[in-house]
Amino acid sequence: MKEDIKLAKWLAGEMDEKELKEFESLPEFDTYRKIAEYSAQLQAPETDTDRLYNAITEKRQAPQTKVVKLHQPWLVRIAAVLIIALCLTFVFYTNNTTTQIAQAGEKTEFLLPDKSAVVLNSGSEAEFKSWNWNKKRSVDLTGEAYFKVAKGKTFDVNTPLGKVTVVGTQFNVKARDNRFDVTCFEGKVKVTYKSQEVFLTPGESVTFENGEEITIPETQAAQPGWMNNEVTFVSEKPENIIKEIERHYAVKIELDKNVSLSPENVFTGTLPMNELDTTLAFFTDKYHLKAEKTGKGTVILSAE
Repeated sequence: MKEDIKLAKWLAGEMDEKELKEFESLPEFDTYRKIAEYSAQLQAPETDTDRLYNAITEKRQAPQTKVVKLHQPWLVRIAAVLIIALCLTFVFYTNNTTTQIAQAGEKTEFLLPDKSAVVLNSGSEAEFKSWNWNKKRSVDLTGEAYFKVAKGKTFDVNTPLGKVTVVGTQFNVKARDNRFDVTCFEGKVKVTYKSQEVFLTPGESVTFENGEEITIPETQAAQPGWMNNEVTFVSEKPENIIKEIERHYAVKIELDKNVSLSPENVFTGTLPMNELDTTLAFFTDKYHLKAEKTGKGTVILSAE
């Protein structure tokens, strides 16, 4: 049964118990119910239909003319269906959100409505609304993404930690845990973090962690290293490095009970991310650890 037929039967109160139960289980039912409650308040005045009927009768004098009086309940029912249809269409378009996800071990590429290109790093998610994009250009990002914005186009990238405003530029945004990193590769970007505003030009970066700004050296790279399976870290906590490795390779890394990595023992350097054993070798060498694979997608880090 088509949805519009189900809706009409429900409005008319003509569903049997089984049909009603199935209809109420639909995810859209709560929206139908709320709009129906509103539309039920609409009443077609009796005097209006009588006046319409009398006016038609007076103007139609020919004996063969047949005038059919419209019954009020059906008018109200039809009006309710039309109102619900219009409301549902409006709600759908204004709330319809496009979601792009890069699962662990994956990268996801897509285009925004203005043809700006976005690449999501592993374990990241982006949401935006195509409807009314030209008036409200906004992308909600969780995780990390590289943006190549179409010339002359502008929009905001909102993260749980801060916002980036751009115009025709290329930049990278990373918002994970309490650390917020932004690097500009082309053009100019404005970064808003709490009450601070920072403007970046090509090669410049800004990083905030737990409310404190971290000095990041300029880069000559044309795009973020993770695009080529290589990641550069500056003053990064070891626990964040482990999480990055987990996301990139879709593995679980556990520390032996005798291993404790101090957050103050930060990591600065570049990790190759093209092969798990190589990545682990670089990381374990820094912290004097050894890695053992369990064969179940888990890696155990223990003291040498």
